[in-house]
Amino acid sequence: MNAKPILKVVSCLVALFVMGSMCGYAVSSRVTHGRPAWTQSQKWAERWMEHRMTQDFARIDATPEQQAKLKPSYDRLLSDFNAIQAEASAKVADAFKRHGLEMWKQLTPEQREIIRQTNQERVSRRAANSNPPAKQ
Repeated sequence: MNAKPILKVVSCLVALFVMGSMCGYAVSSRVTHGRPAWTQSQKWAERWMEHRMTQDFARIDATPEQQAKLKPSYDRLLSDFNAIQAEASAKVADAFKRHGLEMWKQLTPEQREIIRQTNQERVSRRAANSNPPAKQ
């Protein structure tokens, strides 16, 4: 039997596996790290909703009259989205504050200083990562 066709098939399968692994890693990394901070901005949410509305209208071939009637529903969705996001953010912040206070009570002065520095580093890193990507 000729080894060339078998080698080609095996090479293709290996390449497919590698590409699938890279895509899986990229997706899982995105999911476990949550949304980037720039997606939490009001402008991002408005642009996202505008894009979704435009795409939906184009897909259903909505008339201008239908678009005018449907727009308030998209505005309400954006408002609900922002309210849910704000509520979730507040709950997460409260949980971190409770955790920090409980932890702080158990630490020595040296450990408290280490945690204070660690938290400062985290805040700095988050601030650096919260800049929106440059438009191309």
